[in-house]
Amino acid sequence: MKAVLYKAKGALALALAMSMFSPQVFAAEALSAEQQGVQAAPVVELTEEEKAALALPVLTYEEALSKAKKNSADLKDLEDLTDILKEERNDQIDDLGTLKTPTYEYKKWVNFGTWMKQAQVFATKMEQESTALQKDLQHLMIEVGVKSSFVDILGQQDQIELAKMNADMQQKLYEQAQVKYRLGMLSKYGTGGLDEKRIAAEQAKNNVALAEASLTQTYTNFNRLLGEPEGTRYELVYDVTYAPYEIGRPLDMYISDKMNNDDLSLKLLELSVDGAKFTANYLPDEIPDAMAGMVSDPYDKDDRNEYGLDSAQRSLKTAKQEKEAAIQNAYLQIKQLETMRDSAEADLKKAETTYHMVEVNYQAGNVTKTAVEQAEMGVISAQNALKTNAYNHDMLVFTFENPTLLGSAQ
Repeated sequence: MKAVLYKAKGALALALAMSMFSPQVFAAEALSAEQQGVQAAPVVELTEEEKAALALPVLTYEEALSKAKKNSADLKDLEDLTDILKEERNDQIDDLGTLKTPTYEYKKWVNFGTWMKQAQVFATKMEQESTALQKDLQHLMIEVGVKSSFVDILGQQDQIELAKMNADMQQKLYEQAQVKYRLGMLSKYGTGGLDEKRIAAEQAKNNVALAEASLTQTYTNFNRLLGEPEGTRYELVYDVTYAPYEIGRPLDMYISDKMNNDDLSLKLLELSVDGAKFTANYLPDEIPDAMAGMVSDPYDKDDRNEYGLDSAQRSLKTAKQEKEAAIQNAYLQIKQLETMRDSAEADLKKAETTYHMVEVNYQAGNVTKTAVEQAEMGVISAQNALKTNAYNHDMLVFTFENPTLLGSAQ
């Protein structure tokens, strides 16, 4: 084609119009800054000190867990109470000696002095056991809080990066639509029209803002958990290696073992049953007149005490039934995630194949650079889905192995 000089005002429009029909347009790239007559800004290399100052502090899961436990006021209260109860028990041993735990599985009458001593020791022992369980429970809640924060933050960061790529893509498509609209090649309304492209670009931009706001809130809660300043950000180190989960024994045996040995919520309910048994079954044979105004006669509340025992036993039975169902359901969810991972892996392979095909077609001049970028986003989206699956699998396995976190037993 003969080279022709055009006036600057009409050159861009004509070039765009010609590009619509050129067989090589799909491989064409934007003019470089030098070709446009624009002097590119020199690249300034940062020093190692400047790079270090800009880098986020590295935070591992173990470090975060340690910070959270040191910052927990609830955990500190329970530790202080543990020390106080230990001192009280030592004082009781000094005053009363070591008393053998009485039998209270059935009604038993003892003299008032024995009852008073045993009731005092029993109350302290119960509070010690309850406090120990509460402390273990607090440790577990802190751990699950840190773990879920890591998973949420890393997942949200991936979502933000993809949302930004999509926002850039939608803006580019909108700008292309504007050019087509000015050239009379695209309508303003209807499917694929200029308004639709504009709305899509605005929504994509809003999605980035919403995702960033969600991340800010997650970080705010995370920093409160750690006792760090609200605006602190980290480079989180949390490697999750996916592997199908195996319990190594029949599920019913696993459930029985976990409920009998590892469930803190059930242990607290069992402690409540013990307390109700003691109140209902371990009784003084007679209240001395001198103590009548200070100690209520248990016979006056016999029905109430029996009701308390029955109620505690019913609550424990119901909680065990609910817990068994919750553990079974959690195991099924783990297996469902593993099945979903197979599909996610297939989706990634499909996205990678599509990307390679589009890349080949781009090199041949058959598709635009935009098509390549869209295919690349498809790969990144599939990769994120696999990471999300691994995070969810890791979190669910943790919950499954700590059944205190499952069901409604409290």
